[in-house]
Amino acid sequence: MPRDPVRHGCLGLAVSIVLVAFANGQNPAAIRSRVFEIEYAVNESALPLDSVQLWYTLDRGASWYESSPDADRQSPITFTASQEGLYGFFLVLTNATGPSSMAPTHTTPPHQWTFVDYTPPVVQLHPLRQTTILGQRVVQLRWTAIDANFGPRPVEVAYQRPPDETWYPATSNPLTNTGRYDWRLPEDISRSVAVRLTVTDLGEHRVSSERRVLDVTPAYSERRSESMPTTTHGAGVVTVGDTTALAGSARARKRAQHLYAEALECRKRGEYRNGIARLREAVKLNPQWAEAFAEMADMLYGIGDLDRALNAYELALRRQPAMRSALRGAAMVCQQKNDHLGAARLLRTILRYNPNDAEVWMNLGDIAVYQGDEILARECYTRATQIDPDATQVIADAQKRLELMAEVSRRYQPNGK
Repeated sequence: MPRDPVRHGCLGLAVSIVLVAFANGQNPAAIRSRVFEIEYAVNESALPLDSVQLWYTLDRGASWYESSPDADRQSPITFTASQEGLYGFFLVLTNATGPSSMAPTHTTPPHQWTFVDYTPPVVQLHPLRQTTILGQRVVQLRWTAIDANFGPRPVEVAYQRPPDETWYPATSNPLTNTGRYDWRLPEDISRSVAVRLTVTDLGEHRVSSERRVLDVTPAYSERRSESMPTTTHGAGVVTVGDTTALAGSARARKRAQHLYAEALECRKRGEYRNGIARLREAVKLNPQWAEAFAEMADMLYGIGDLDRALNAYELALRRQPAMRSALRGAAMVCQQKNDHLGAARLLRTILRYNPNDAEVWMNLGDIAVYQGDEILARECYTRATQIDPDATQVIADAQKRLELMAEVSRRYQPNGK
C-alpha cells in the first residue's frame, strides 16, 4: 500500500530522562492512506533506545491500544490504521534510565491528533432543471454525495458561461450535504450554463462531479413591447399616499385591473421592470390591492432588489395579514438576507392560519439546518411528512432530508458505530 509520511514535529529528550513532545499540537493531520509513517527525533545524549512503543486511541483518549513496537528503534515508525477516523497517538520511549512516561490513560493527552480517511467521496450531479420561483429564474440542483467523513458544509457549486471555460463560484459559502439547492441564476446568463459540484471530506479528498449543461431562458426579453408604451417610472415601491384623484373610483379600479393584466403579461415575457412599473400605477389607483403589492414584490425579488421586495410584501401584509404568498415571499427575502429568525417568524405566521401546511414545515426545517439546530430540523421535516397526505412531493423531499440527516448522524458516531 502507498505510504503517506507524517512530518508534524519531533520527540525530544530532556537531560537524563526521555520526554516526549510533538511540536505544534492540536490540529489533526489529514492522512489519506491506511499505512503511514510517524517521524520522531531523539537527543543524541539519550541514545541508545531500548524500545519505542506507539499507543493510539480512537475514542478521544477514553481507551488506548498498543501498536506494534518500532523494531529498529529509529524514526520513522510505521502505523497501519484499522479503520478511518480520528486517531490520537502517544509515544513511549525507553532507554537505560527508564521509560519516558507511563502508558497513557484516559487523562493522558495525545502527542498528535491525526484524521485518517483513505476513501474518497462519491458524488453525482443529477440533471439540471430550470424553474421560476416568485418570478426569479432558478436552477434546481439535485445531487447524491456519499462519504463517511464529511464535514458540516462539504459541497461547493461552480458554474461556467459556455463557451467561456472559466469556473465561477455559485455560492459565497459551501453548502450542507442536503442533496438539493435552488440556485438563483445570474441575470447576465441568457443562453446556457454549465454546473459542477465538488465535495471535500475531512481527509481533504476533493472530488468533482461531471459537468452538466442546461439551456436556460433569458431573464429579460430583448424585444420591446410595441403594444404597450414603456413607462418611465422607476422600480421602487409607491407610498400609500401617492394616489391620483381617480383612486377608489370604479373607473380607477377598472384601469388598475387592466394594468395588473399587462403586468402579468410582462412577467411572462421576462420584462419584470415594465411589469413593476405597471403595478406601481395600479396600486396608485387602488391602494388597498394586496395582490398587486404581492405581485410587485415577486417581480422585485426576481430582479434581486431585496429591500424593495420586502417593503412591497409588507405593504401587501398590512392589507391582508394572512396572505400566504406574501408571508412566504417575505420569508424567502429574509433567507436571502441571512435573517433566519425573521424568515422563521414569517413562516410560523402562516402556520398560525394553516398548521397543516407541509411545505412551510419543510421550509422551517431548512432554516433550522442553516441555524445548526438539527433537533428542530428533524422535528419540522417529520411534521412535513405527516400532516398532509396529499402533499406527495413535499413528503418525498422531507423524507429525503431526514434520511440524509440520519446517514450523517450514523457516520459521526464514535468508531463508526
